[in-house]
Amino acid sequence: REKQMEDIIAKYEAEIQELERSNFVFQPIYFDHDKAEIKPEFYSYLSKMARVVNGHSDLRIKITGHTDSDGSDIYNVDLSSRRAKAIQDFFLKCGLESFKLVMDFKGEKMPVDNNETSEGKQKNRRVDFEFI
Repeated sequence: REKQMEDIIAKYEAEIQELERSNFVFQPIYFDHDKAEIKPEFYSYLSKMARVVNGHSDLRIKITGHTDSDGSDIYNVDLSSRRAKAIQDFFLKCGLESFKLVMDFKGEKMPVDNNETSEGKQKNRRVDFEFI
């Protein structure tokens, strides 16, 4: 009887985890100009993402850093790398194991908006995510 209850609870927990993963909506994390520090307003969202990934033994997350077009290509690749690394460090502090994290950085090569306005540049200073 106790084993049966454990099985039911395990199945229920697995269904909740799958529901949480399938309903998870990715949003970019935005950064200030020339900065790689995570803004406190994103902590809760990132913590929730870490919980989802931790709840699945076979789930990993790809972290992709981006910049606006200010600065040289070489500088922007480095800045996008530092932004992705900041997110990686946050996830490691949340208990995610490093093998669950895949890093990528694009510099200014994949804008989501134009770099002619401050609003467009702000949208391009980001880190994106995807489950893999």
